[in-house]
Amino acid sequence: MDSARDELFSGTVSVDKVIEFYLETNPWDVQPTTITSYRTRLRHFQQFCEEQDIQDLSEIQPSHTDEYHNFLRNKSQLTSRKSIKSCLASLRKFFRYCERREVFEQGFHKYVILPSITKTENGGDTWLPREEAKEIVEYLGKYEPFSKEHLIWALLAETGVRQSTLHAFDLEDYNSEERYIDVVNREETGTRLKNGDAGQREISISSEAAEALDGYIQAKRNDITDEYGRDPLLTTSNGRLQKSTIRQYVYAWSRPCAIGKECPVGEDPETCPAAQTNNAAYDCPESVSPHPVRRGYITHLRANGVPTADVISDRCDASPDVIEQWYDMCKKSERREARRSYVEGL
Repeated sequence: MDSARDELFSGTVSVDKVIEFYLETNPWDVQPTTITSYRTRLRHFQQFCEEQDIQDLSEIQPSHTDEYHNFLRNKSQLTSRKSIKSCLASLRKFFRYCERREVFEQGFHKYVILPSITKTENGGDTWLPREEAKEIVEYLGKYEPFSKEHLIWALLAETGVRQSTLHAFDLEDYNSEERYIDVVNREETGTRLKNGDAGQREISISSEAAEALDGYIQAKRNDITDEYGRDPLLTTSNGRLQKSTIRQYVYAWSRPCAIGKECPVGEDPETCPAAQTNNAAYDCPESVSPHPVRRGYITHLRANGVPTADVISDRCDASPDVIEQWYDMCKKSERREARRSYVEGL
């Protein structure tokens, strides 16, 4: 086996064979889903090499990296700078592997320049898939149990409430025995709901979310009142937790590297500026604010056939029309299948 490996990296270093070997051996020990993403992205590089009649990896020159960037810009299926950056990041990581195998000189991967992506370029339709939100909750439950961060993520991922609603919760709003939270409009004492009294409702929660709430209240919550004499659910030593702090916690823990996942855009967490402090988390192109968590939760409900008018609208305090226009990231085919599963067998 070792001689076969040595043969692969001696003489003519085949682009296709080395990429396939790289993906099969998984030198970075990443998840199978990540390997699938690498395969899709590196296929563009293989197409580029084919067009340029490059069969030997060692023929790649620094100028080819700029030409490849331009090649990606002209690909019709890559419609955003973020998609292009992901392809370049995967190539950069592959080149780092090739440096280890002495195909390229050390540092060659740095010729692959990653474009900067702003939050605006990420678009107004950003959303965090429910599965990713659950991963974050599970990580915090294991490594930061009953912390404010754990509770904030558990409630956002579980209920899809707005940041302002989470900020408004009082201790008395939580019913541990029956597992629900009463959403109350208290405009006169500083916490108006977005839709005022019309936004008042009771939200049921799972036993896991209730466990996070109970643990936080018993072990971590500061026993303190706010300036109105109310007992906030989420507190600091000075009073009610600020909305800006809730937002910061969401940005911080939605960075993939924060929960031990590989950076999708190829940055090293040891040196990436956005990975050094929570205050810098906004600069990570993968981090999100609370609203995409809400959008991902509603999309999850819709994708699973939960009735919009009777359930989602009331639970999430948004009209069916608003949900249809702004919150549902499902494809038409996914909506169709969700409706099918809901009505079949009735």
